[in-house]
Amino acid sequence: MKKIMMAIAPLLILTSCANQASLAKLNKYALNKPNKAFNTVQTKELNKSYIDSLKEFSIDFLQQESKNPTENPVFSPMSIATCFSMAYDAADGETKKELGELLHYDEESFNHLDEIKNALLRSAINDAKKNTYLNVSQSFWIDDNSPIDEEYLKILQDYYFAEAYQGDLPNMYNEVADWINDKTKHYLNVRGEDFREMLASAIYALLNTVYLKSSWVNEFKEDRNYKDDFKNIDTTSSKVTYMETKVENSCCFTGDGYMISSLPFEHGLEFRMLLPNDDANYAEVLNDRTALDNLLALPLDKAGIPENASGITNVGTVEYTIPQYKVRSKYDLVDMFREMGIETPFKPGYADFPKLNGGYISRAQHEAGFETNNKGAEGAAYTIIVVAKSAAPEEPIYFTLDHPFAYAVTTKEGIPVFMGKVTSFANA
Repeated sequence: MKKIMMAIAPLLILTSCANQASLAKLNKYALNKPNKAFNTVQTKELNKSYIDSLKEFSIDFLQQESKNPTENPVFSPMSIATCFSMAYDAADGETKKELGELLHYDEESFNHLDEIKNALLRSAINDAKKNTYLNVSQSFWIDDNSPIDEEYLKILQDYYFAEAYQGDLPNMYNEVADWINDKTKHYLNVRGEDFREMLASAIYALLNTVYLKSSWVNEFKEDRNYKDDFKNIDTTSSKVTYMETKVENSCCFTGDGYMISSLPFEHGLEFRMLLPNDDANYAEVLNDRTALDNLLALPLDKAGIPENASGITNVGTVEYTIPQYKVRSKYDLVDMFREMGIETPFKPGYADFPKLNGGYISRAQHEAGFETNNKGAEGAAYTIIVVAKSAAPEEPIYFTLDHPFAYAVTTKEGIPVFMGKVTSFANA
């Protein structure tokens, strides 16, 4: 064992030195150093309407994903929504309107900047004793040849705690990867090459990361693990490792064709589960908006479910059996949001981002990973929005048949099936 440790130790030292060197290199591009406090208890409660906006966005995204399903999709709603909120604050006109609709923002019900700032502080947990960490980080990247809107930079710094960097952005793909890896404790272990092509024409970039690691309040004992079948959605089955635990005074909500319950992590974090009944259509239940809304919204505690909830609540001893799993997903957000009807922010010449030198969102990507084990869970995600220089929209060519013209209808081989002229119309 000592020989093995001696072989590994130099590698760990080299890796640590490489990470420190990368971060030192990154620091030379830094324009600011925002200070976000960890482990603070804010007296101001979050506005329920803001929380609801995140829940609505989460369900929209999951339902859109189901139209082009991937195996075991995972994403971070907070990561994507926070990053696109930074874009929202740089936008104007129809672009701002569409991004607001995407995020379900209702500025009459809440001030999104105040709520985001409070949410970021409430979500900043660093508790080594309970092995629980949660950190949501933002950054703003500016090309050397692009102007800086100082008012916008101050908004990002004061409300998003965003770090700002300026340099030769198309060639800063390694620095972008280093920043993501540093904020997510190398959980996703992204490479600079992953962002080279994406940043090739970038004049700005907005970045968000989320990192989570937490222990179960009720730990799963390893000696109770066992292997058994998991019924896949395509009716096949797979062998997986299951974990078991028993929790007293736990709450289960029974809805139409499904059950919902939760297991607590430390610091009030919850692992909430929506389980279709054995005889239900799994895909339909997992895409049902009411069921998903209940998954995110119902208070699963001993206080019980509101009387107007359509279902039955049981509180008692619950035996939980959940699989160990590790998943990872990547999304092209431009394509996905276009399918959801969001167009203007992605159209050169039409996007309205005055605080980003009139650019447009050329690329937007999200990647997330998550896993469960006997000790707890760990996951990380990033969202990157790339802004490119927007060319002026081309002047259309007008082809208006408002005077005599000839016409023909031909086959693909060129055979004229119809041909004629229109030279006059009788007065109506």
